[in-house]
Amino acid sequence: MPAAKSASRGAPDYGVAELCLVKVKVRQLEGSLSQAMIDIAEGGGELLGQQMARRGEIRIGWPFRKLRKHSLLVPLLSKLHPEGDSLSIGWGYRPSGLAARRAGGRVMLLEDALVRSLRTGTGTVYGLVADSQGMYFDAAGTSDLISALNQGRAVGWMNPWPADPQEIEPLISQFRRIRASKYNWYPGDFRPPENFAPGVLVVDQTKGDASLRHGGVAEGDFERMVKDALDEHPGLPVYVRAHPDHRYRGKHSCFPEWVFQDARVKLLPPDLSPASCFSFCREVYVGTSLMGMEALLHGCAVKAYGWNFYTGWGLTTDRSHAPKPPRLRKLPLTELFAAAYLGYGHYFDPDDGTPCGLGRILDHLEFQQSLWRQAPGGRVTVGWTPWQRRLADDFLSTPAHEVRHAANPAEAMEIARSLPDSRLLCWGGKTAPEGVSVIRVEDGFLRSTGLGAAFHRPLSWVVDDSGIYFDPRTPSRLEQILEKGEFSENQLAETAELLDFLRKHRLTKYNLAANTTVWDRSQAGGRKVILVPGQVEADASIACGSPEIRNNGALLRRVREAEPDAFLIFKAHPDLVAGVRHGAVLPDSAEAIADLVVTEGNVLDWLDRCDAVHTMTSTVGFEALIRHVPVVTYGLPFYAGWGLTRDQLHCPRRTRRLTLNELACAALVVYPRYLNPFSGEFTTALQAARLLSRPPTADRRAWYLKSILKLKKLWVELAR
Repeated sequence: MPAAKSASRGAPDYGVAELCLVKVKVRQLEGSLSQAMIDIAEGGGELLGQQMARRGEIRIGWPFRKLRKHSLLVPLLSKLHPEGDSLSIGWGYRPSGLAARRAGGRVMLLEDALVRSLRTGTGTVYGLVADSQGMYFDAAGTSDLISALNQGRAVGWMNPWPADPQEIEPLISQFRRIRASKYNWYPGDFRPPENFAPGVLVVDQTKGDASLRHGGVAEGDFERMVKDALDEHPGLPVYVRAHPDHRYRGKHSCFPEWVFQDARVKLLPPDLSPASCFSFCREVYVGTSLMGMEALLHGCAVKAYGWNFYTGWGLTTDRSHAPKPPRLRKLPLTELFAAAYLGYGHYFDPDDGTPCGLGRILDHLEFQQSLWRQAPGGRVTVGWTPWQRRLADDFLSTPAHEVRHAANPAEAMEIARSLPDSRLLCWGGKTAPEGVSVIRVEDGFLRSTGLGAAFHRPLSWVVDDSGIYFDPRTPSRLEQILEKGEFSENQLAETAELLDFLRKHRLTKYNLAANTTVWDRSQAGGRKVILVPGQVEADASIACGSPEIRNNGALLRRVREAEPDAFLIFKAHPDLVAGVRHGAVLPDSAEAIADLVVTEGNVLDWLDRCDAVHTMTSTVGFEALIRHVPVVTYGLPFYAGWGLTRDQLHCPRRTRRLTLNELACAALVVYPRYLNPFSGEFTTALQAARLLSRPPTADRRAWYLKSILKLKKLWVELAR
């Protein structure tokens, strides 16, 4: 690796004595990067000392020790294997980076990757660039990226990139199609479209940005940019696109005040994506903004007033008055993109922290957008608890959905009138105000490690704009998905893999820790063994979906009538056993009718020991189907009526005959949404299952939830 050169012009003179460099001995990485990501998210200790495996020394200036806690530093060092002499790490041309360069020896300067994250400044970071020389935006210095572009090969800490344009062009097409950018949270793209007349775009930046200082942009260049745009296009509007940091981080514009007073200048909102701007502006004026590169990818003509990595290669019209940096070649756009986005950037899977390519990041963004597009508009919760409200912000607040909260229906209606395309959010089967559009929300079928009634955070919710899955009186979105039955090959393949994973790792909805079941089938004396799962009798699924049998005692009597010689096992509902829901743990007739009454044990252990499951509407029936256990239903749960169960009731709307894979695809893959609690972003059912399969971590519930839970249990106990 080349030795670091002296700091760039204008840099403070940091002497080695002032650096107070911390020499961090790095130990063997234990466990996968996925575990490292979880440990980082939970704030576990000094990351370099506890999570990383490398020989030698990592040196970071003591004043800049915060850098040691960057969520991607451990995965990056693990990927790059910086063995050998000591390595000094810093952030770009900030003081930590300048200090690292002054320290001598090998250098790794970090900056955000060119596709960074959803939001600006917060949330999960997708990648970093690592440079052994300088920074890509330094016109007067050198960097791995510029050296690589001049030489046509990877330099320093870069990845090799494909040389065949046919391998690169699909990524560029996907980049354009999903409107990817450095940041990717743009509510403006989901508002009703405005009729912007075709014009030209002038891109603002934040005052004092390092790329301006090092990119040869003079103080008057932004004013010159606007004047040129006005003079060169006298008949067109000139749009100014503000930087997202102006809105979200309080940064200041580079334009003089008169620009915003000119009648032809139109200020575009910063929450409009660059790609949206390019759709009506095919000519773009920039200083050193990354939007210049993105404009090239969208086929726009770019006029640049500063020097950045994408200028000077014959792809832009260069108008900087500063000396031109070394550019030894003319470049096609595909090679520029490949070097900058594939070679220079180091990306890590947002779900598990493992190294990945840009394609995985683009797929992840496309997946986020697919959920954002579901019925965009305002959302108002009605009477939700503070804990539910916080979860609603995580699960339901997207660029397309503004979530607000109301204490009662009247307040909700007032808020809804102020939001475009607004709908009320009701939990489960709770009564909604008449005459308003309602979306119902419930936990998904692969939920958590622990009971929802005990405030364990869910990984999945279902969001239903037609009904709700446990109420067969009206068609739910899940029922419509099942009746329509249009599943892609990819969805069915994912479902097959998911089902295998659930069986192998013995995952259920709640994944409760339980004592090992010691009961042996031999105790049934050769009789048919039937598991009858108890339910909370006040549960909405019974009220809505079991019109004939409405309690556990009646269910047991009906099962005994149907199977007089069978060995019946009644298992009490875990919510009742835990004392977090009202109701009797066991029905009065349980011991008289059932051969075995149990309150403990993993439900899967009991499924392993039974020949069939008889239930009103319990999701244990669905768990049984997944494990190929025959199921008899006495109500109309979502999984009944499709030819997979023996049903005592009939739903005329359910006409299709489904395979187990199709039923599971709808219920586990298509219908719910899953949220990775560590990234804070949507994930797949399979990844949620992987998270649930990990060994339990420390109880992360807030102290006030634990206190409420104690009071709740006391209340239930007193009521009993």
